Amino acid sequence: MFCRHCGYTVRDEDKYCNECGGKLSAPENGAITAGDRSINTQNSTITNSSIHTGDNYNNSNNINPDILNLRREFVRLPWSAEGKLGESSGFLTLGTIGSIASIVGIVLPYLTSFKYIPHFLFPVLALSVMMLFLPTVLKRHRFSPFLGLKNLEYGKDGKIYLTRISCDCPWCGTEMKLRMVGPKEDRSQLLICLRNPGMHRILFDPTVMPDIEK
Repeated sequence: MFCRHCGYTVRDEDKYCNECGGKLSAPENGAITAGDRSINTQNSTITNSSIHTGDNYNNSNNINPDILNLRREFVRLPWSAEGKLGESSGFLTLGTIGSIASIVGIVLPYLTSFKYIPHFLFPVLALSVMMLFLPTVLKRHRFSPFLGLKNLEYGKDGKIYLTRISCDCPWCGTEMKLRMVGPKEDRSQLLICLRNPGMHRILFDPTVMPDIEK
């Protein structure tokens, strides 16, 4: 089954969603829960009825993006109301300096009389390397998921932005949010309806979004 808050796939015995932490609740025996163009039943019998069960994202990937009213929201940051993380050149500079300094710090105890345990420098090195390669990767792909609920985007001005993507559900008109869904080894970017997250889903193609021009 799916979490009714974020659409993440959960087990029937789970009480809370492993993705968003929301409380899971199953319908009581005999209860029927319905959303636009969909119906879910548990321990219920429906007779003499014609039921349309909605559209699953597997057969909705040919939807024209123009009807979705795709929206990009810039996440407000303490240093930028426009979601601007910084210049790509700044990331490259910090990544280079951090990487060199970390490597020197790790090697120094083995080459000199300075004695300390350099283990704390390994996370710094990892972060510095990530900052070093991030602008190059983003410049090529323009878009990358970040922490599941937000995205990193590369603007034409050479800056890196933190954004959220949403749109209108083509089936019920409710807002859809972009989420990373699935097991860690095979996660997909899906636009998920807030009203009917289990059925109203669309695979997201970031290339349909216009470039950031600021």
